[in-house]
Amino acid sequence: MGVQLAAEQAGFVEMENVIFTDSELVHHVRDALRAALLGDTDNYNQLVGVLHHSERLAPDEVALLVAASSGKYVDLCLDMLVSNFMPPYSFLESLKEPRGIARKDQVLDRVHLALKDIADLLPLIPWRLEKIIIDRMPNIYTKEPLIVIYVENMLRLESGPMGELVGSMMITAVMDRLIDLDVEIPWEEILQDDSNKGIFEMELEDLEVSAYYAENDGDEKPLDRQAYRTVSALLLAPSRVRPDDCVYFPTQYGGRLTLSLSYTEINVELQLPREFLRQRLFGGNLVAEKLDSLLVLTLEHLKSCNDGGRLIQVFECLLQSFDKTVLTAYKSKFTQFVVFYVCSLDPENCGKKFASMLANIFMNDVYAERRMSAVAYLASYLSRAKFLPPSYVATMLESLVDWCSDYCKSQDGDVNPKAHRVFYSGCQVCDDLTPPLIIPRA
Repeated sequence: MGVQLAAEQAGFVEMENVIFTDSELVHHVRDALRAALLGDTDNYNQLVGVLHHSERLAPDEVALLVAASSGKYVDLCLDMLVSNFMPPYSFLESLKEPRGIARKDQVLDRVHLALKDIADLLPLIPWRLEKIIIDRMPNIYTKEPLIVIYVENMLRLESGPMGELVGSMMITAVMDRLIDLDVEIPWEEILQDDSNKGIFEMELEDLEVSAYYAENDGDEKPLDRQAYRTVSALLLAPSRVRPDDCVYFPTQYGGRLTLSLSYTEINVELQLPREFLRQRLFGGNLVAEKLDSLLVLTLEHLKSCNDGGRLIQVFECLLQSFDKTVLTAYKSKFTQFVVFYVCSLDPENCGKKFASMLANIFMNDVYAERRMSAVAYLASYLSRAKFLPPSYVATMLESLVDWCSDYCKSQDGDVNPKAHRVFYSGCQVCDDLTPPLIIPRA
């Protein structure tokens, strides 16, 4: 047996020196695969021996084998590759170490390279790949690290070579999963925000300070006394202050208290670790923590799209997803901020277009529920969007007032709230938006 194996290996070496044309190679591979299906595995074994010259096949070699199978094994191969979007459960602890992260990146690089090579040989593959990815997408009960890694791979496809073909579906699927997680979080567990504050500000500044003192039983700590003495000394001796000076004080939670100094003012900022804030915000709610991680991942991806000049393209997908999913979702509380964030990156194009879309749905859509939802989101958006010029917000408000006025003129004086609920929802928004316009936004 050993002599026979050695002879076969020698034959493989000889074959490596033979030059085939591309068409001859494809025909040879196809014939070997067809024969293997009929039970004749000689040529197939020879083919594997030639290609399997290392421990693992290179991605282009895998792609060639798949392409040569006339599509018979394409779905199985794609399914196998997509299954590697998530590591096995036994590997999760390793992801907390640099070595494990490096190994994960190495595997995923090979997976995505193989997908690209297969798509180059079989142009219709991306559409088949879409379905497999959506079908395999983990549900909301999957462990947080697994669902985050899977979505990370989806967003990588969106920004990769196949992005033009599968990107829209990846964005839509991610938004759908965000909504699934969002609606699972009870209202009682959500920090009530102040709509007069800017986008994403809410009460996080107050939360950080109150969380710090709450964990310290409200007592003044050495940290606070030291900061107080430093500030007092600087106020008493302003000549010692240099522009843009900063003084840092570590906290027991891994964060820090920052004093930013100038000739005219002293700014105090308390920064606490994200994990500490998550615990304070969500109190161990696993669904909320998954949503938080996916939102961070999604926003980082959108920021990279903006940096790469692709934001408008991605924004169109987000608008469609918002219209079909977010707008009609019951008890959505966070997912809309993905769109709000994109609007803040490009107020002139994305910011104004989103507001116009919501106003148009409110004034012209057929379904009452969609109209009321649209105007509610419009109010939430405009009240937070400090990046929009006040003149534009005033113009939007004026168009809402005109619509309400025209509606009144077309009625016979009936004040039935149920019959005119769309009208009353518009009036409520006008009432909510008027004070911020009268009082200039900081």
